[in-house]
Amino acid sequence: MTRAEYLAALRSLGLSQVGAAPVLGVSRRTAQTYAAEGPSGPAALAVRLLLELSRARLAHYLRGTSED
Repeated sequence: MTRAEYLAALRSLGLSQVGAAPVLGVSRRTAQTYAAEGPSGPAALAVRLLLELSRARLAHYLRGTSED
């Protein structure tokens, strides 16, 4: 995942760089490194999964269904 993809994902998820740290289970410093260089490996996968879950939730909402 590139830096640009990571930053776009954060925007889509409504997260700041600092706000992403606890969601991803990393330190603020690591989240800042991701913002500068882009995450790799498990962190990149976690971000992609969060995006997919967010999109799936939105799709359910738009169809008028709720899983709450």
